[in-house]
Amino acid sequence: MLICFFFLFTLLGRDNLCKCGYSKSQHIEGTQVNNTEKWSYRKHTKELPTDAFGDIQFENLGKRGKYIRLSYDTDSEMLYDLMTQHWHLKNPNLVISVTGGAKNFALKPRMRKIFSRLIYIAQSKGAWIFTGGTHYGLMKYIGEVVRDNTISRSSEENVVAIGIAAWGMISNRDSLIRSSDTEGYYSAHYIMDDLKRDPLYCLDNNHTHLLLVDNGTHGYPAIEAKLRTQLEKYISERVIPDSNYGGKIPIVCFTQGGGKETLKAINVAIKSKIPCIVVEGSGLIADVIASLVEAEGTLASSSVKERLLRYLPHTVSRLTEEETESWIRWIKEILENPHLLTVIKIEEAGDEIVSNAISFALYKAFSTNEQDKDNWNGQLQLLLEWNQLDLASDEIFTNDRRWESADLQDVMFIALIKDRPKFVRLFLENGLNLRKFLSKEVLTELFSNNFSSLVFKNLQIAKNSYNDALLTFVWKMVEDFRRSIKKEDKNGKDETEIRLLDESSITRHPLQALFIWSVLQNKKELSKVIWEQTRGCTLAALGASKLLKSLAKVKNDINAAGESEELANEYETRAVELFSECYSSDEELAEQLLTYSCEAWGGSNCLELAVEAKDQQFIAQPGVQWYMNGNKYFSDLWNIMDTLGIFYFITGIIFRLRSSNENSWYSGRVIFCLDYIIFTLRLIHIFTVSRNLGPKIIMLQRMMIDVFFFLFLFGVWMVAFGVARQGILRKNEYRWEWIFRSVIYEPYLAMFGQYPDDIDGTTYNFDRCTFSGNESKPLCVELDANNHPRFPEWITIPLVCIYMLSTNILLVNLLVAMFGYTVGSVQENNDQVWKFQRYFLVQEYGSRLTIPFPFVIFAYIYMVMKKCFKCCCKKECKEPSICCSKYEDNETLAWEAVMKENYLVKINSKANDSSEEMAHRFRQLDMKVFCF
Repeated sequence: MLICFFFLFTLLGRDNLCKCGYSKSQHIEGTQVNNTEKWSYRKHTKELPTDAFGDIQFENLGKRGKYIRLSYDTDSEMLYDLMTQHWHLKNPNLVISVTGGAKNFALKPRMRKIFSRLIYIAQSKGAWIFTGGTHYGLMKYIGEVVRDNTISRSSEENVVAIGIAAWGMISNRDSLIRSSDTEGYYSAHYIMDDLKRDPLYCLDNNHTHLLLVDNGTHGYPAIEAKLRTQLEKYISERVIPDSNYGGKIPIVCFTQGGGKETLKAINVAIKSKIPCIVVEGSGLIADVIASLVEAEGTLASSSVKERLLRYLPHTVSRLTEEETESWIRWIKEILENPHLLTVIKIEEAGDEIVSNAISFALYKAFSTNEQDKDNWNGQLQLLLEWNQLDLASDEIFTNDRRWESADLQDVMFIALIKDRPKFVRLFLENGLNLRKFLSKEVLTELFSNNFSSLVFKNLQIAKNSYNDALLTFVWKMVEDFRRSIKKEDKNGKDETEIRLLDESSITRHPLQALFIWSVLQNKKELSKVIWEQTRGCTLAALGASKLLKSLAKVKNDINAAGESEELANEYETRAVELFSECYSSDEELAEQLLTYSCEAWGGSNCLELAVEAKDQQFIAQPGVQWYMNGNKYFSDLWNIMDTLGIFYFITGIIFRLRSSNENSWYSGRVIFCLDYIIFTLRLIHIFTVSRNLGPKIIMLQRMMIDVFFFLFLFGVWMVAFGVARQGILRKNEYRWEWIFRSVIYEPYLAMFGQYPDDIDGTTYNFDRCTFSGNESKPLCVELDANNHPRFPEWITIPLVCIYMLSTNILLVNLLVAMFGYTVGSVQENNDQVWKFQRYFLVQEYGSRLTIPFPFVIFAYIYMVMKKCFKCCCKKECKEPSICCSKYEDNETLAWEAVMKENYLVKINSKANDSSEEMAHRFRQLDMKVFCF
């Protein structure tokens, strides 16, 4: 800090006031007195260790921040180290210096919207915001927007709002000074007194850090401008290796309104090669500069003066001729660098206007800088960071520049991490070789440091839950990549258990690995771009559909699960449409695609993945159905019924062979009767081949599932009523079979309308019951002293009425409604569901041996022996799949790639047609409105 040690009398004749602004009593002992010299901070002040630093607590507001009082000429490097090392601020990715409107004024709603967007950008980009730091004028509104934008966010530290103010202009600053005996941590309690009438300002409570600049004066505004300018210049020239902007920290000056100090700030920023954004419509000096930027022809001093008089009439009228010339000179110097000026109009304030303005301003400054104009990688990184695809296409990827694949690899990796699908497509179109780019190191980095741990956890849960080959394969692949960066944990056991995949199987298919990485993390548009580059697109789409559906089942977040389901359905649709394109072109090659398998998808083929994912739309296609009629496959959903029928048959035979025992003979007959029911019902499965009966059988199967869940609900009512009824009517029934009848069987029959006759004492028949329990009759109800039924009819009769009302009307109708919904859902996709189920019937009969019974037994014995022989030898000759063969670019995949291009052209044409149709409708609507 600086203190004045000369007392120079002011020209105002106030003997007790020095030219520094402090009274004589506020000077240190031994102060010299002089009446003739001109006061200068360099000559008349001396530097002492600062006495004001630490945390600042704003009373009654609960806000806390950091502050420090420092000298006017503090070294910028030292100040930057203070903020990053002692205040532990992260290196900024961007610095936004806001200036203009130091006096109190009413902020326009559109301007507040612009500042709100500015704060959001600062938070999302990890930026620092520089302001004047006082609770006055523009700084006050900036603080309020910072507060409003951080109320609902988890961490206020993401918004770094740094106020740089003049120490001599701060009200109540004595509370910030530490006492002489204070050491270490200090928390100052600052009172904001907005009602205090003096020329000093209160500090703003919504700023996170405060730099209070002292040059030894009191009551002199704007003395902090030089330190702020030097700090901004130092930061802009500082080299940061991990910066997203070519090793530099970009700075942008954001201006609204303002007067002389704002004009000087813009002038100094432009001279320091710092781009400035001016808000047209915010008034004062901002409107002067904005209007002159748009002016054509040579800029004359008279034109500048005319604009000053138009927008600042009161201010300019008070200026001397010399001051006016200075203003005109400053404005001309600013306008000599139009590439550093970006104007936005306040009436066009939208969500993207601020972001676009900042990115455009930074790019213009970067691309015109002598040091960086040929740094294409840095320019690309800047545009990639701000997602400015049009600028990159128009300004960088021009016809006169040739790009090598290696030149785009760094930005390609950033585009993948930041999920910029349009940039990924742009790089691919301009020469990036994706296969060369996807080295083992790149894939390892993607799957280890840029892969969600929650996704990996869900993948592991899905693998353990479903014991699925594809899920297991993908989990092992991800685990291999994640473990490969932890080579220091080399445990023989660990490596044996985890590294179960052959590395070459993945390195041969880097595009599929990248596609899986994007799909697992629900990067919707990015995964589509990568899908277009893969070989075996139909298989990849079905694999993605299966993975996403499996993950959706284990996700706890309903919204995330819904997103996965939606993306899975999109990939199923892509597989359907692409296969339809293929089948319409060449049926034979299309059928080859159905059985094409690839080790990148766990060795599965299209049909296997579609069936496992229950992609009914794909299975129901004519091409797949035609293939099923002429081919054989592998599964049987009715095996349980077959096994049960055979087991009953064998059991019945065993009982019937014991003909000497009459009971055994009868038991065998009963078992045969039950077995007959099973075998007869088994014939239903044959009718699934019928287009009319097939869907009805599917309805019955799904309705059985509805009944199963309904029985749980009905069981609660039945047991509640049955136990209560038994306890009220009878005492000490010990026969389990009759307890079951009374508690379960009779309440169940009541659901179908059979009214219980033992709850009404006037009609109770004692001939149909037993008192002793020795007869095969139900136990009689408990009697009173007069040998009348003891149960209270006013309880039993209403209880039965309520039970029958609940079951006969409510629950049964609920079951009917469930049946109706099930039938309707099947009926909506009648043909698709039938074709999907028909697929399994074809599989069942296609996979069976054609040898008739009983000779087929010998064939099964041969198959079992062959399997055992293979297991004993343990010599497996694994043939590589088509995609792993020496000639990978085979006819089928090459043909599919051509069909894929045709398909993509069609869907893009449809999208363009729909956009044009929408635009045409809007034009028609505009014409109608105009006519009115």
